[in-house]
Amino acid sequence: MSDNVYAAPLADLDEQTAASTDSRFYVVSPRKLLVLYFMTLGLYHLYWNYKNWALHNEATGEGVWPVPRAIFSIFFTHSLFRNIASHDVTHDRAEWDAGSNATFMVLLVIGGNMMDRLAAKSIGSPMTDIASLALLVPTGLLLKKVQAEINARSGDPSGSSNAAFSAANIAWCVLGVVYWALIVIGFTVPD
Repeated sequence: MSDNVYAAPLADLDEQTAASTDSRFYVVSPRKLLVLYFMTLGLYHLYWNYKNWALHNEATGEGVWPVPRAIFSIFFTHSLFRNIASHDVTHDRAEWDAGSNATFMVLLVIGGNMMDRLAAKSIGSPMTDIASLALLVPTGLLLKKVQAEINARSGDPSGSSNAAFSAANIAWCVLGVVYWALIVIGFTVPD
């Protein structure tokens, strides 16, 4: 303690903030999540899975491999969602139907992948291309719903601790704009 009455307090005020949040899962604001998800045409979902598994592994020491779990996310979505449902730092969350949400997510991802494969082989094109892009909307909205659970269960309901866009986020958005422009050009230019 200092004898100077005009000195700033020595208490570490950041400890209170850190104690109220938990980093077992990836906390991000819904706005940032949706912008990055749609701008990268769903590629952000891969990163989102990786970050959730990496943070969960770090917190629990279970020894899971985050990269394969992100790449093969359809096989690990149910276990990730169950882990999210069982975690509640605030102890005031209502029961969350992790199984139904995980099943719906897996079906949406499989449906989107099927449409991508069909479109790549020019089967049903351009309708399969449009269906593939259209499936981004319900998948993104479900991802937002899951993120709201993660944020609330981690003690940061608004995701304010990860709401700012980094330089890397902006770079991905710029690449996304270019890719979206190429998609629009591809749909409008005749064969």
